[in-house]
Formats: sequence, C-alpha cells, structure tokens
Amino acid sequence: MKSSDIFEGADDAQQEKWEQELVQKYPDAASHVAESKQRMSSWSKEDGALIQKELAEIDARLVELIEAGVMPDDSRTQEVIADHFRWVSQFWIPSAEAYVGLGDLYNDSPEFLERFSGIHPMLAPFQRDAMAHYALTSLIAER
Repeated sequence: MKSSDIFEGADDAQQEKWEQELVQKYPDAASHVAESKQRMSSWSKEDGALIQKELAEIDARLVELIEAGVMPDDSRTQEVIADHFRWVSQFWIPSAEAYVGLGDLYNDSPEFLERFSGIHPMLAPFQRDAMAHYALTSLIAER
C-alpha cells in the first residue's frame, strides 16, 4: 500500500512533495521515508482504514482538549500526543528533532494546514506545540 492510499487528499505527487520538504529540512529523514515506504508496502486496505480511524480518533481527542481550554503541555494533552507518536511510529520512528519537524510541517505546509484547519482552526498550532513539548520531555529524556 502507498501512503497516498492511506492519507486523504494526498496523491502520489503530493506525497512526494511532502517527503522532499521533510528531507530538505531534515536530511536524516530520508532514511525514515524509505523505512515508511517499506513498512507500508505490506499493508492491506483494512490496515489503511484502521490507520485512518486511529488518526481521526487522535484528532477528535485533541479537538476536545482545545475546546476545553487545555494547554499543549498539560498531561492530558501529552497522553494523546503519546498516542500520536505511537501512531507515527507505525510508519517510522522519529527522533525528537524529526518529531518536532513533523509538527512544524503540519503548520508550514499549506496542504497539511488545510487538513488541520478543516478539523479545527487551532488544531495545527496546538498539535505542533504539544509535539514539541513531548519531544523535549519524553523523547529527549528517554536518551
């Protein structure tokens, strides 16, 4: 299965653009992109549907927290971000720097920003900040 089969609104050309942006900003991401493609190659359509469902659930939980006025560094938010990190890790295991970079990409890429804004206008910056906090407190602390 290709990532464009999993992610809504991502055709092969768009996926390639995102990969190039990530690698350009974070050169060590090239191996992660290759790892992700290798992992996904054996996934079924059912696997892809489950991946989409898991992401939708994470998005919904983050929106609930945003609307409740919970901060990105709150332990409740960090629990959801830990689930997001585990979700991302199905594709590739990001370093702390790469995970922060992914959060930045969610905000810097017009296509990602459109996706997040369509769910909630504050989702992209909230998630970016929460991911950065998680990287600093959980990923770096684990080294």
